[in-house]
Amino acid sequence: MRTIPRLLLAALLLGAGLLAAGGVPAADRSDAAFGDAHFIAYEGEQHWPTASSTEKIDSFAVPIYIGLPTRTYRVLGRIYDPRATGIGVVGRAFAEGLFSEEDRRRDVANQAQFRRANAVLVTGDPRILEALHLTAEQVRKTAPLFDHKDKVVLAIELE
Repeated sequence: MRTIPRLLLAALLLGAGLLAAGGVPAADRSDAAFGDAHFIAYEGEQHWPTASSTEKIDSFAVPIYIGLPTRTYRVLGRIYDPRATGIGVVGRAFAEGLFSEEDRRRDVANQAQFRRANAVLVTGDPRILEALHLTAEQVRKTAPLFDHKDKVVLAIELE
């Protein structure tokens, strides 16, 4: 008899959890976050610069390119840390001291993979910042990777 009330309680808690999440599992939500790595989709021109060489980190869900990739690509969106004002700035400062860059890279790669990207691009190239209408200050305040505070982080699809 005790099993039925426990099952009922579990069902109610699960239902409340789904309602709190908008009734949609996290895998289906457009606002899904991985740690402090949030995502905003990009829609616009897809003519991006490339380079003759780049640094590639392969130890995450998708590769992370530090610098422009050597192949053509499409930008799916920007990965950012939303804590740019108010109390969020304090939380961001604590996160920088408490959590490793390895964890932040993992979160960025997981966010990109979740968005169906096959790579992450980390760049400070002024042509990209201009195309995205971002100032250096905006990038610095929202950079999800603390080792690259002056660089924008993009979920990309290598072609």
